[in-house]
Amino acid sequence: MSLNIQFITMAAMIGSGFYIGMAADTFYRFHRRKKRNKLTVYVYEILFWILQSLIIFYILFLINQGEIRFYIWIAILCGFAGYQALFKSLYLTILEQCIMFAARLVHVCRRLVELLIIAPVQWMLKLLIYILSLIWGILFWLLSMLWRIIQYPVMKVGKLILAIVPKNVKKCLVQKGKKYSKIKGIINQWWKKLMRNRR
Repeated sequence: MSLNIQFITMAAMIGSGFYIGMAADTFYRFHRRKKRNKLTVYVYEILFWILQSLIIFYILFLINQGEIRFYIWIAILCGFAGYQALFKSLYLTILEQCIMFAARLVHVCRRLVELLIIAPVQWMLKLLIYILSLIWGILFWLLSMLWRIIQYPVMKVGKLILAIVPKNVKKCLVQKGKKYSKIKGIINQWWKKLMRNRR
């Protein structure tokens, strides 16, 4: 390797050491060991370090075709140590602020979705149900009023008809009338419950 490539390689590996420190702190910030199974922790950590090794080797491959020298490891170690000594506390503070900002942003977006989408839909559904129940109540009231209007003449006509029909037919009609009374009582009970629910 030429001196220029060696210098670029050293600078890139020092930067890679910085990157490894930041990536490790980020990984361990989100990867809570106490709340996970030990096997899961080991698997995640192994995969994490394999990924970091591949990233560093790819950077090295782009710079010097993947030639590994002893001073490369020294440069990575120096970059990692420099990050730990100078920038770790600052980075962790910035990371926590970013996490808090992201959490607040998610909370605000959730509230906006609830206020602008979910709440209007719920309100419209309640309004639709109220309108339908109101229409049904008015229709039922009109039908009951119509029945009260025509009930008296119907009863009079029915009595006149009963006066001229045979006795066996009267018995049949009386049985039908009892069934009608039961149905009427059920309808009245249902109507009272409906009116109570509306209130």
